[in-house]
Amino acid sequence: MLDVSQTAFRLRTKLLCRFPNGKAPGPGANSPAGRRAAPAIIPRHLCRFEYFPRPAGLRRQQFEAACLLRAEHKAPFLDAGSLVIRGRDGVGIWWWDAAAWASLGYNPQNPAAADIPESLCASLPDGWHHIRLENGYEARLVRQNTVIASTWRRSAFGEVEWQDVVALADADRDTAVPLPPVSDIERSQLAARVRGGTVLRRPMGAAEKGLLAGLLLASVLGGWWQGEATALAEAAARNEAEAVRLERFVAGYELFSQMRSDLEELNAAQRALGQTTPATDLATILAQIANANLSLSSMQLDREQLRLAVQTGGDIERLRSVAAQIEGLPSFVHVAAQDGDSDGEIILSAEVGP
Repeated sequence: MLDVSQTAFRLRTKLLCRFPNGKAPGPGANSPAGRRAAPAIIPRHLCRFEYFPRPAGLRRQQFEAACLLRAEHKAPFLDAGSLVIRGRDGVGIWWWDAAAWASLGYNPQNPAAADIPESLCASLPDGWHHIRLENGYEARLVRQNTVIASTWRRSAFGEVEWQDVVALADADRDTAVPLPPVSDIERSQLAARVRGGTVLRRPMGAAEKGLLAGLLLASVLGGWWQGEATALAEAAARNEAEAVRLERFVAGYELFSQMRSDLEELNAAQRALGQTTPATDLATILAQIANANLSLSSMQLDREQLRLAVQTGGDIERLRSVAAQIEGLPSFVHVAAQDGDSDGEIILSAEVGP
């Protein structure tokens, strides 16, 4: 089986740009006006995390190259930033929603500033930690001063949620981990630098990327990539709960758009015949959500209940208008609302009428 040779990897290392995002600073970057902006601390609720232990028999250089490529090409956001951290036994990949980060008012003079996720800015002892942040709560597992598991939610973890997180992150553990008391970490106590692990350099520019792609293609033809991909897939399965939410968020828009178009056609035909069904009323609801400039994250309809996850962008009045219109449809009754899993997300539920 072919491998990426040491010589090829050394060539890759020389070609890798030392600047974040693989881009060198433009003219005047060393002048006072073009100096690199100070690193900023990214709130945990904007971030997603995956950790991959290095498989036995796979060279460290090959494993890290694969993780760098994954960080660049498998981001869970359409506009994503990323940071890859090497620990003693594996690699952690941090992504963040760059569009949401910019919407919070962060607009550095130099976009190449090395921003750092909040979870990397505090040094904690090994073990599980239940941490209260300014924007929610985090379950964090630290080993050898390196974060190897991190899950965020808006409210504090209960015993059931805590054991689910532990089981996903530490599948080999035989004993349960008691829910620890909540500890506070204020952002004012954090320093904008990585505590624990080594930052791996970002992927290269376009020309160098083509060269590395050729080297990796040779490895794929020899079978290496298949084995490496299998190892990463097995590791990613331990993060299934968070991966499901990301997949729903990223891939859902196009599906809902097509579904809305098909249901609108069905709705028009049914109403022309003087008939309404939950399916045709659902088409009306989807059109109302689109007309209100709201974003639909997920949808579930069965014989008993309709559930819609709507991104409000903070505009509750438009959502109330949609809820009132749902109440007026013959197919649905008892409309209710509750907070969703992410910021700005509201779950609308309604019972299917008789």
